[in-house]
Amino acid sequence: MNDNRIWKTSKEIIMDAYERIMKYQSGELLPARTGYPYLDKALLGGFYPQHAIAIGARPGVGKSYLAQKIMNNVMNVNINPQADDYVWLRCEFEMNPEDLVLRSLSKKMNKDIEDILLRKMDEEEMLEMQKCLKQENSNRITYIPIPTTVDELKDFLWNVYMPANKDKKLVFVSIDHTALVQGSGDAKRNIDNLMNMCNIAKRTFPNIFFLIVSQLNREIEGRRDPKDHMPRQSDFYQSDSLGQLCTAMVVLNIPRRYGYSSYMQFPQGWYPNLERFKSESRRSFRVDGLLFHHIVKVRQRSLEEIDAIHVDIMKGYERYYPDGGVVRQERPGGSDAPVGSGKPDTTVVTLPPPPPPPSIPLEQQYIPPSDDFNVVHDETPY
Repeated sequence: MNDNRIWKTSKEIIMDAYERIMKYQSGELLPARTGYPYLDKALLGGFYPQHAIAIGARPGVGKSYLAQKIMNNVMNVNINPQADDYVWLRCEFEMNPEDLVLRSLSKKMNKDIEDILLRKMDEEEMLEMQKCLKQENSNRITYIPIPTTVDELKDFLWNVYMPANKDKKLVFVSIDHTALVQGSGDAKRNIDNLMNMCNIAKRTFPNIFFLIVSQLNREIEGRRDPKDHMPRQSDFYQSDSLGQLCTAMVVLNIPRRYGYSSYMQFPQGWYPNLERFKSESRRSFRVDGLLFHHIVKVRQRSLEEIDAIHVDIMKGYERYYPDGGVVRQERPGGSDAPVGSGKPDTTVVTLPPPPPPPSIPLEQQYIPPSDDFNVVHDETPY
């Protein structure tokens, strides 16, 4: 096909689709699994080329950490056998990549960052640090460590990065976060220009994928009515252009930060897979030590087909949410009517008292979910 031609025939479209199907049928191509089963299910098995997802949260909730863990899982050959043929471009517009390395060292060496920087290390510790740093070194990962303009990023992608990686199975580009992109216009125009560039890129390059990190609007913090707690697509900062780009959009939320005593309101029987996180009424969620993932948009499936809400337990709160759900149940007045017997539901659920707030920062408390791939997740974010 002539590269200057802006149209394709129906036959060409069908043949392209057939060839793509056969590549997945044969195993030549595989979706890149994220290590988060709820997300993989929503995305038909994982990340596919020429798609994009967005992760949004208020500051300090953990959106950059979730993006980091997804990258680690995607690039892990134990989760994705084709990961050696993946590359990742990290546009770190908010955090200094050197700080990310220090966080990683702190986790791996079980030392405070202050000790790593200021306390004299002995020879054994120096060798351990050097070993950890070598593990961080990967020729599959490239950084853009400062905010750039859309034109600068586009020039690098079109003229340097994508030509050098045109034969890779997947090329991932993460942008953290959108509000920090540079430009001559206001924030909205800069973000719109960035989303437009990403959309053109994913239609131009057959192996590219975008992971976009975004702030949420402040308005989400002021919703006091439980019926309005549920996040929505419009909570994303400049959500219109972002929503047009993305295949899926995920919101992270820590309701306890807003002073909620319970979270959301819904009919009994909803979210049966999340029973252990529900309040006594079984019509809302508890809030202590919980981080909620909400899928607010997905293209390949309907929200009714997937687990649109996923819950992580923060470090230090594990015993307050046993797998069996409630600790015990009893009927008022000694009634022995079984739960679900058809009689009026007067079940009283006795739950453990909320634990005292852990001493570690809130954004560093949650434990990543377990997955189906026998991968052990670290308990402390970095």
